[in-house]
Amino acid sequence: MASLDTGLARVFALSAMTREQYVQRCKENALTLLREGRIGEAVASMMMDMRKHPDCGVPHEVNAIGVFAAEAGEMALARAYIDGFN
Repeated sequence: MASLDTGLARVFALSAMTREQYVQRCKENALTLLREGRIGEAVASMMMDMRKHPDCGVPHEVNAIGVFAAEAGEMALARAYIDGFN
């Protein structure tokens, strides 16, 4: 039952935020990971968070930039990928 309550709370939280607020929160979370040097986790966080919101669809080509940045260890490119969401 606890997981159901947690899931409902998450859905309610998403519906209470504007799209812009949601994207900003996702970017902040991903950038925190990036500052810690966790490039792959930062990119994955942004990708997964964008999938969770119904109004935040991302083309595969855009996500490919993030994947490339993570694979290559390119901090600047990963930051540009994350910052590019609006």
